[in-house]
Amino acid sequence: MTVALNHMLQKRAPGSGMLLIGGAIGVGMTAEAAVRGGADFLLALNAGRYRVMGAASLAALLPLSNANQFTDTFARREILDRVSVPVLFGASCFDPATSPEQLVQQACDVGYQGIVNFPSSIHFDGRFRQSLEEAGLGFAREAHMLALARRAGLLTLGYAKTRAEISMLIDAGVDMICLNFGWNAGGVQSVAQSFTIAEAADRARRIFTSIRSRAPETLCFVEGGPIINPDDMFRVCDEARADGYVGGSTLDRVPLEFSVTERTSAFKAFGLLKQANTAQTRELGRTARIAGIVGQSEFVLAVLEQVTRLAGTRIPALICGEAGLGRGALARALHPLSERTGPLLTVRAANPKADPEALLFGEAPRRQGMLARSGATVVIENAEALSPVVQARLADWLEQDMPGLVGSLRDPAGPEHGARLVLVCQPEAGGEPALIAALAQCLQAGKIEIPPLRERPEDVPALARHRLAVLGGTRQISADGYRLLLAHGWPGNTPELRAVIDRAALHTEGNTIGSAALSAAIGHGPSGDGADDDALVQPLSERDWLLDALRRNRFRRGDTAAYLGVSRKTLYNKMRRMGLLE
Repeated sequence: MTVALNHMLQKRAPGSGMLLIGGAIGVGMTAEAAVRGGADFLLALNAGRYRVMGAASLAALLPLSNANQFTDTFARREILDRVSVPVLFGASCFDPATSPEQLVQQACDVGYQGIVNFPSSIHFDGRFRQSLEEAGLGFAREAHMLALARRAGLLTLGYAKTRAEISMLIDAGVDMICLNFGWNAGGVQSVAQSFTIAEAADRARRIFTSIRSRAPETLCFVEGGPIINPDDMFRVCDEARADGYVGGSTLDRVPLEFSVTERTSAFKAFGLLKQANTAQTRELGRTARIAGIVGQSEFVLAVLEQVTRLAGTRIPALICGEAGLGRGALARALHPLSERTGPLLTVRAANPKADPEALLFGEAPRRQGMLARSGATVVIENAEALSPVVQARLADWLEQDMPGLVGSLRDPAGPEHGARLVLVCQPEAGGEPALIAALAQCLQAGKIEIPPLRERPEDVPALARHRLAVLGGTRQISADGYRLLLAHGWPGNTPELRAVIDRAALHTEGNTIGSAALSAAIGHGPSGDGADDDALVQPLSERDWLLDALRRNRFRRGDTAAYLGVSRKTLYNKMRRMGLLE
């Protein structure tokens, strides 16, 4: 037993049944990766080099270069000194100018731990194979080379396909015999197979039994053919009681093809997704501009997405939320967003002088109702003020109109077919719209809920900055001012915030609006539910305020600085002073 083989076998726990894995490779990167993955030995083969060059393993048999010089060059430069496992030199015996003795001596001089007969005559058949044997360049020459290498103390592995070839390898005393099933089936350059995994396992079992009856210390390996993944390998090795597996294409070409294809597809998909996201962002920005929506919270983005999706349909919409959230503006924005050419019509149901039923359905015999206007958008504000009778008529009208919407979100007759109904409603105490059940059910698909400002304080800074921009000038709000705004409950929602900013700006000299001016302005604001405003504006400690802002922005400093209206440097200094950088 050679030193290299003894060392390799010592790594296997006695009786563990652990398989030995050999990597037939042709480039340093693959060699190092195979060793990191647990390869027990490597075969430096010209086929491995051709595979990473984009050719099939079959190129190893073609007269493209001097196979021995080609293999020795890349093996010396990229493999021998870089790995800690035995490296076997893939020696070709086809060259009549180089004797087997010279090949063995070359392997010893260079520092290879072993030798393997590849490229091999086992891949030829018919008259060409017969001619090789008659010329003394066939398998007998390969077996002789392996016998010489064995006597020289090199680790030897012999490739074989037939029983006759295996018998010659046993006579040569090789350390390892690899039963080759032919070129691999996997990957883009797959080769059609003439037998199955089960047939390969059965054949290997019978041959290995024969080998062990003559040379019990010889290690038996399998390679190629239908074995293309670890499951295939394990099944064949388990049923045949093989000592290991040699992988060539299955270790480099097949996984490389798959990995590069999958990774490139992922990058390509990401690029397409990026384009789609950019287009979606532009569309959401357009919706926000038309609807006058300001904010960056998840709630606001969800509302924008809903409005954008609804815009291209005739699905009736229900805008539900407290007063002061821009419900009416959002409802009216659906008309230009939908690109409808009919009129935008508004019914104020809470107006005691209005007759919503007559406006919507018309008056016999002459007057046409709004709902009969082709291409129109009919917005009903304060829909909860509609009488149950009118609500029931609306539900009936929607049920009659719905067949044009069944099966698709988009109306097959086009956006100009019939009126589009949009209701604006105040929620009840439980959050549900104050409408009769039949009407609420008809509007469920197009329901948009706008959360109150107290549930999305992250939008307060953006709304405040927007209001200052509307007022003009260069005023800014100080950090403690933002802290105060974030701590307030805003029972009056956006109108209250606008009023506070307006009053504070009016009474501030200079460009910075501080907490004192804002606190005074809040004290003049509406109390909403009667709660004590002083209790609502008790400021957090500066550290807690900063931590809260960081958490809201997932500790991204740039986003946090923008959220607080301060520079990144100011934010960094505050975090350092408060011990938040650890």
